[in-house]
Amino acid sequence: MSTTSPAKPPRLQAFVDVESTGLDPVLHEVWEIAVILRHDGQDEEHTFRIHPENFISADPEALRINRYFERVAAPDWVWDDRETAARQLHNLLDGAVLIGSNPAFDAEMFAQLLGEYFDQPRPWHYRTIDTATLAVGSLYGRAAERTRHDCDATWYSKVARAVGWPWKSHDVSRHIRIEPPAPEVRHTALADAAWARDVFDAVTVPDAFFAASDEQLAEMAGDALSRLHGGQL
Repeated sequence: MSTTSPAKPPRLQAFVDVESTGLDPVLHEVWEIAVILRHDGQDEEHTFRIHPENFISADPEALRINRYFERVAAPDWVWDDRETAARQLHNLLDGAVLIGSNPAFDAEMFAQLLGEYFDQPRPWHYRTIDTATLAVGSLYGRAAERTRHDCDATWYSKVARAVGWPWKSHDVSRHIRIEPPAPEVRHTALADAAWARDVFDAVTVPDAFFAASDEQLAEMAGDALSRLHGGQL
């Protein structure tokens, strides 16, 4: 008699970003965290604001780039309780796949915080997904297709010139038609997490036009004509 193991639930996708007092997970601290958790096709946004405990080693350049002093001085800025935020974050990321722009860095910053309260400070899936790497792979995949179609291997060098080296995330994003966050929201955790999600979706989710049924296509056409004629068909 054979038995079938129960199907494991699909891994949650967690689009993440952090703002920190610097780039060294040993010396520096996270002060803003965003997680966009995708479950059953629905996205849930979570943000945490955690007051740094030690500013002695903070990198002034990092604080300038992420506008720390400007942002925390806003009238509506409220710090979260450190332990409560850490426990909520641990629960959100348990078993999830971290997706972001250099999520390995985010993971190290998470682990530093969660290590204060948990014996297992890395509850997420061991493989993180970097959206710049994913997008560049997509572009090189297109180069491979064009090379086979045109018998012209220069498509590879065209991609290399377009994305630079090391790969520049903003340039890569624009080449897959996703505009990076506007300057006024750039380096805010939620805006950057949403950007990571949009890049991921641009590579992994088909355009709605190609995935639509005949009925949905007809509805799209009707909506477009309605807008074209100011609602008068």
